[in-house]
Amino acid sequence: MANKVLSIYVGNDAIRVAEMQTSNKTVILTNAAEISTPDNSVNDGYLVDISAIAEAIRTSIFGRGFSSKDVIFTINSKKIASKDVEIPYVKQEKKLQQILAANSGEYFPMSNTGDYSFAYSILETFMSDEGRKCRVSAVAAPNDLIKCYYELAAELKFNVKNIDYFGNSVIQLLSMQMTEGRTDLVLQIEKDATFVNVMRGKTLILQRSVPYGKNAVINALMDVKKISEKDAKTLLSNETLLDQHVTEDEYAEAVQYLVSGIGRVVEYHRNKNTGDVLQGIKVFGEGSAIAGIEKILERELGAPVTHFETLAGVQIKGQAALTAEEVLRYLPNIGAVIDPVDLKIDVNSSESFSVDSAQIIRVLTGAFIVAFIVMAGWTTFSVVRNIQTKNKNEELQSQIEAIQDIEDIARAHDEAQKVYLTLNQFDLSNESDTELVLKLFNDMETKMPKETFIDKVDCTDGELSFEVCSGYHTYVKNELADTIVTFGRETDYIENFKVDGYKEDWIYVLVTGYDEEGNPEFLRDEPTDTDPEGKLINIDNDYRKEHKDLDMSKVERLVQSKYTVTCTLINYDKAKKVAEAQAVLDGANPETTGEAEGGDN
Repeated sequence: MANKVLSIYVGNDAIRVAEMQTSNKTVILTNAAEISTPDNSVNDGYLVDISAIAEAIRTSIFGRGFSSKDVIFTINSKKIASKDVEIPYVKQEKKLQQILAANSGEYFPMSNTGDYSFAYSILETFMSDEGRKCRVSAVAAPNDLIKCYYELAAELKFNVKNIDYFGNSVIQLLSMQMTEGRTDLVLQIEKDATFVNVMRGKTLILQRSVPYGKNAVINALMDVKKISEKDAKTLLSNETLLDQHVTEDEYAEAVQYLVSGIGRVVEYHRNKNTGDVLQGIKVFGEGSAIAGIEKILERELGAPVTHFETLAGVQIKGQAALTAEEVLRYLPNIGAVIDPVDLKIDVNSSESFSVDSAQIIRVLTGAFIVAFIVMAGWTTFSVVRNIQTKNKNEELQSQIEAIQDIEDIARAHDEAQKVYLTLNQFDLSNESDTELVLKLFNDMETKMPKETFIDKVDCTDGELSFEVCSGYHTYVKNELADTIVTFGRETDYIENFKVDGYKEDWIYVLVTGYDEEGNPEFLRDEPTDTDPEGKLINIDNDYRKEHKDLDMSKVERLVQSKYTVTCTLINYDKAKKVAEAQAVLDGANPETTGEAEGGDN
């Protein structure tokens, strides 16, 4: 079994991190995390703000059980060019790489090929009239684009194993899902684009991208119906509401750019591969949930539409508590560990510059002159500074002799100050930090997630421990990481913040409807005095047996997190006063001593 590796995809809207390993042609996903991409940090695959992205990734995996330091990145960018190439069959991989590199200028006619990295993946081998051939997907990516991801790995202290191209990552996984002997259209509909793949069995025949996705449909419906973005999203997420408020013509107008873009790719395939009829359409991605999209695709493209329900060759284990629908969002991550194209650059190489001998002589001569001037100036400065220091010492000595009579007064003042500070320090040392507990709980009330409650509180002279339990919610929020960041790092009166005994409880609940903001409402018991909303009803096996007509498509899985927190509450005002008193007792000046400013509290 291979060692674990992190697979990271940095998208415009979300960053997805998955930890996995491969065994006997099976990908085992053991951990996963998703976080929103920081604003203005990514531009067409380029990492504009590497520090912000690195911090987002650290936050998403902190305290979540991720262990690997080896990473594979998947890049999606319009700057990456790909092309299918047919060449004579070559058995040796190294020789194939040399042939492709030698002909890269023919495949990608660009004047600055030195600024690009080239890679490939073998799509198929076949027999032709000219003999055995290979069909290869060649990829060219700008070096400065790839360099961004090496810099991100360095920021995270990760070791780069591979860098893959988005199109290849998805195809590697899709090929494991397809059935030999049939041709299918596979559509990955995302927010801002749709990736169109024609698969003949497990072999990719055609791959194109269409610059329209879920957002294009939302914007078009807003224009057609003159409604807000929120209302458009609500209609497109509920087929019943859509049928009630949107006519067929209005819906066709809203999806026309997306459907026509896909249709052009399908038409190109039919013209190029005459007689190769599409037998089915498989859809996935964020936009696949658009209400009514299956019907119009089936009508316009003439093939039945289905969704991916599970992924063959992929196992979910360990802490990767993902639903079948959530796993599909990690397709680029999973596919990248199967057979990445390995885009790479030599990050250790440095630019070299050549100069002629005359330039060298001029540079050395200039450096010698500058060094001589600096040395002469420094010598003059030292002599003048020495004379000034000697005169200043003589002046100070004269002033000391003139005020000898106040030494006794100063000595008495020092003794009185020491007595005062001693008593003050004794008084402060008897104060307790427990008074900060109320402040902490007030802060937690405003910062902790909704429905989170605290139990079993124990506090002794500032040493605090308590149990935290979240309410049930519809997806996995990382309360553990949020709590550590908010109170362990951002709260200035807390030290030694630790979290132990973290666990999660899951229940299944039935969606009964949606509120005005589009949030789901769940089936509950009758309200009580202690639970005004009513306890959530767990749709377990017993409930399902009693309600055989239950619509399982409306069942959601909710999670509840529980963990124990221990920390030390620090009164920095008191600590600063104690340090100042101690500094004076030791003969230091509290206005200039580092400890008086709170140094090592």
